Amino acid sequence: FTSTRESLNILAKKMKFDIMSMLVIAGVLAAHLSEVGGVKMNEKTCTKPKGNNGESRTEGCLKQTCKNGVWRPSLEETVCCYDREAFTTNTAILTTTSQDGCTTTSIDCRLDGDKARMVFQVENSCPKPATENQVE
Repeated sequence: FTSTRESLNILAKKMKFDIMSMLVIAGVLAAHLSEVGGVKMNEKTCTKPKGNNGESRTEGCLKQTCKNGVWRPSLEETVCCYDREAFTTNTAILTTTSQDGCTTTSIDCRLDGDKARMVFQVENSCPKPATENQVE
């Protein structure tokens, strides 16, 4: 049970790092894209690639939306992002089993309303030990 808890703690820390990394990348992309091609804030269409105001493009975990001539990056909310990889809803992201085979932990991508969420699950498949009354 302790190794399962430790595994979940390690996975949670890794997910926090991955999310922070994606936010940093999104910020760098926003700064870079606002300067590319001499884009002016009063323009209604985006360039490199071309796009109309309000149009969105998604690649993996990153969604870019054209706003006033600038592509604005954000995290795509309809997929789960883990280890810089996008997972669609209703898929298993990671599954581990304890050495004795009794405990399985998993991270699944599930739809919660209109947003994808990672769900942690722990299952114990070994039978419970017999009680004193059951032995007699």
